[in-house]
Amino acid sequence: MTGRDRGAAAVLLVFGLIALEEAGRLRFGSLARPGPGFFPVVLAAGFSLVCTGLLVIAARARGADAVSAARLGWPKIGATMAALFVYTLVLESAGFVAATFALLVFFFRALERQRWLVAVASSLVTALVTYLVFKVWLNVQLPAGPWGG
Repeated sequence: MTGRDRGAAAVLLVFGLIALEEAGRLRFGSLARPGPGFFPVVLAAGFSLVCTGLLVIAARARGADAVSAARLGWPKIGATMAALFVYTLVLESAGFVAATFALLVFFFRALERQRWLVAVASSLVTALVTYLVFKVWLNVQLPAGPWGG
């Protein structure tokens, strides 16, 4: 891991901890009855753990050759970040299922070069299963979009 990668992991860890602090102000609820802070807290905590793991790996492999972000492809990283930004902008108006489906089709088709059938089918199944888990099973409020519900 390069010095830039370690620096990026440290900066992202700070953002994750700030997000965790902010999400902690919302009512958490429980696993059976999650509150509005449940998903943001879990997401921020997971993000922070991943960043911490990256820093630990970087400390252990300081002298070893590691995969750099440049080898992974800066264009893909930039496209992913842009897609996630657009996703957050359209989530309320398009609804959870439609926005998530479109995001996943982009990831599978544009970034991973999957065949159309695989990209569409995988995206549809993933969007519907996550909707069922969060909306039906966990009773979490998700943006409905123009279709209501």
